[in-house]
Amino acid sequence: MKKVFIIIVLAALLCPFASFAQQKVKFGHLDYGEIIKVMPGIDTVQKVVADMQADLQATGEEMAKEFQKKNEEYQQMVSKGTSSPAVLKIKEDELTNMYQRIQDFSQSAEQELQAKQMELLKPFQEKILEAIKEVAKEHSFTYIFDTSMLTYYEQGEDIAAKVKQKLGIK
Repeated sequence: MKKVFIIIVLAALLCPFASFAQQKVKFGHLDYGEIIKVMPGIDTVQKVVADMQADLQATGEEMAKEFQKKNEEYQQMVSKGTSSPAVLKIKEDELTNMYQRIQDFSQSAEQELQAKQMELLKPFQEKILEAIKEVAKEHSFTYIFDTSMLTYYEQGEDIAAKVKQKLGIK
């Protein structure tokens, strides 16, 4: 009798765990990059970033032309052999400093461009993430994967259309 009671108690205790373990895990996937490409307003962001990149590139090219011109002048001074070593050293230092400024400009321009792009994309990314969360909750998805980062996927539901619908994209 005692054994039967213990078995009944154990069965009663394990039933909730058994039903929890049997809950179906539901997977969804989408291509995040494809969704952000078709969002309304993203073309404006791309234009702003492209214009900024063109401006920075023009400035960098102008700096490079100036460096090239100064370098050619220095090379002529060296080949003529009429300049004193002190003057050549001043010109070398000037070229070295100029080259370093170009390198610094290039790095800061790249960082500035990336920061601007991230700043402009953030609202779009937040909207997409919110739409993904809503779709996941509404359709009881356990996991949502970005297929652009997956090597292989066979099962799961493509939720891109549902996310686009939430975002008002046709």
